[in-house]
Amino acid sequence: YVAPAADALQRGFVEALKGVGLGCAEVTRFATPRRLALSADVDAACGRREEVRRGPAESAAFDAAGQPTRAALGFASSCGVEVGDLEVEEGPKGRYLVVRREAGGERAEELLPGILAELIRTLPAKRKMRWGDVDTPFVRPIAWLCALLDDAVLPLSVAGIEAGRSTRGHRFLHPEPIVLAHASDYQAALLAAEVIADRDERAAAVRDAVVAAAATGTPPGTADVADALIHEVVDLVERPFAVVGLIDERFLELPDAVLRTVMIHHQRFVPVLDAQGRLLPRFVAVANHRVADEALVRGGYERVLAGRLFDARFFWEADRRKSLSQHAWALSGVAFQRELGSMADKVTRVALGATAMAKLLGYGSDDRSLLDQALPLFRADLVTEMVGELPELEGTMARAYALADGATEALAAALEDAVLPRSPEDGLPQGRVGALLSVADRLDKLLGFFAIGKRPTGSADPFALRRDGVALARMLTAQGWRVPLSELVAAAAEGYADGPVVLDPSVLAEVTAFIWDRVEGLLLEQGFDTPTLRAAVEASVAVVGAARRAHLLRTLRKEPQFEMMQALYKRAANLAEHAIEGFEVAPERFEDPAEQQLFDALAPAHAAAERLIEAMHAQIPAWDLARPADVDLSALAPWAEEMLKLKEPLDAFLDKVMVMVDDDALRANRLALLAAVAATVRGVGAIEHLSGASS
Repeated sequence: YVAPAADALQRGFVEALKGVGLGCAEVTRFATPRRLALSADVDAACGRREEVRRGPAESAAFDAAGQPTRAALGFASSCGVEVGDLEVEEGPKGRYLVVRREAGGERAEELLPGILAELIRTLPAKRKMRWGDVDTPFVRPIAWLCALLDDAVLPLSVAGIEAGRSTRGHRFLHPEPIVLAHASDYQAALLAAEVIADRDERAAAVRDAVVAAAATGTPPGTADVADALIHEVVDLVERPFAVVGLIDERFLELPDAVLRTVMIHHQRFVPVLDAQGRLLPRFVAVANHRVADEALVRGGYERVLAGRLFDARFFWEADRRKSLSQHAWALSGVAFQRELGSMADKVTRVALGATAMAKLLGYGSDDRSLLDQALPLFRADLVTEMVGELPELEGTMARAYALADGATEALAAALEDAVLPRSPEDGLPQGRVGALLSVADRLDKLLGFFAIGKRPTGSADPFALRRDGVALARMLTAQGWRVPLSELVAAAAEGYADGPVVLDPSVLAEVTAFIWDRVEGLLLEQGFDTPTLRAAVEASVAVVGAARRAHLLRTLRKEPQFEMMQALYKRAANLAEHAIEGFEVAPERFEDPAEQQLFDALAPAHAAAERLIEAMHAQIPAWDLARPADVDLSALAPWAEEMLKLKEPLDAFLDKVMVMVDDDALRANRLALLAAVAATVRGVGAIEHLSGASS
């Protein structure tokens, strides 16, 4: 809670000051497990301003004799003025009474106590508690308040506690109160009291302490430091003290992934690696206290880790009594969803869908063979003791158990890939077969839940279907599959041919649209505007194609000719709506030289548009859609210039040639020519969506 609370505190403070017109600069936040604080440079007083309050209409405020009515008297009373002080102002809907008065000018010491009290009372949190007879809920009982404006204590009272000039240092290393003479003394005074109040500075101190501790010992090690772990540990301590512990040799037979998971996710310990990147039998823990007898602390850490690893070794040995394929038999006893059957039923559907998708994607015999080997073992580790205790190891344990059973590295890797990504921040499958299994698995889930009416609604998404949609968007671009998304969805739906629910065509369309929405969402996060995304998606059938077109359109819109091209395209497209479908352009029917010139420019423009798309495929063959693509925009310039050369002959044609003539054959020929132009330009995107949009 520490980090989001600090964010909310700063945001709420700035907004509250803005609301009363009090200027503020250089807001610094401090946050530890024991305190939340802000230091800010605020103006001495808010500025003066004129407030205008509007009252009743003049016609209702005075009677025929010009005397004030009850409406006028009431309005004057509510404003604290006499009727004679009221003014009449002309508005868009008539004449109304108004009161003008000077407001503002309040001093900071008058405004801040109320602002701060309300800020503390309303600071958001998922869960709050009450204590004693205090009616102000907070995440923990509030122990003290320190509120200073320069060297003066603000008269602030919250949760039954009066603010003062005292704060407190480290709970163990400096338990005595700290009396602050001035607000600017806060950070230095806490540092002297063994508290690193700045969260970023404390995170750096945690990292430095861990790295230094890992390098001690024989052989010297390297801390396997992950940012996520640092940002968790930093909110558990006020001053970090690294302690190196040893791992009992008997646990080193466990897979590295098990050791890492227990250390990192369950104990917040940092693994130590040797020069080859292998785990050493050591770890680094971060304590919040410097003790005289470090061996006592180290022994405690080693015992709690040993207890966890003892359980893990028991699970490993128990699971190894069966092969992974034997564990798969138990999937029939694990419920997936009441209307969609068991996990075994789901795996059967995924097998059918993945096989159909492999055929659609043109997978070769080697990949098809590996897929056939992986399908009987898919999700089998879900029923193992280890995954039951450590669910985050699903997939990882499938790999470990498969290797222990003598499987090839390729098969083991495919089983691990098949559950990736586990979260929006997780990595993607690296292999083709693992990616296929993961895509088929998530499509099966979306199709099933949409079919039984359990779609996400508003902010409610109890089955994490949006997360699955995001994962699919990321994987489809990372694999570079150029197969239409609707066809992939239809292939995955083959698993439901004889299944528990019937997939109506509308379900397939809904799932397809749902994934497209996730694609647009990911691109929006990268700074693409909505018109560009609509233009890219509408002109694409494959997810990776839409993503590439978005980059392409953003590049083209920087060209000065493109805006004029848009206007010409709109004129051409509007006329082309009347074209006869399937009518081919006949050059022999041309009467005006502008027709021939446009026709001659069409072929190179069409080729340039195709080259642009292919250049984008070459530029970014595959990437994670949640990350910005690395595009060399200069490589697209020659083809962009070539395509935009269509503008001049199109402009001449539209200015000189009458399209909607009485001659049916001539009119149809000219409309077909414009339809060909519109189709060529639209090859890079549905640019009608870009009209008036900023680039």
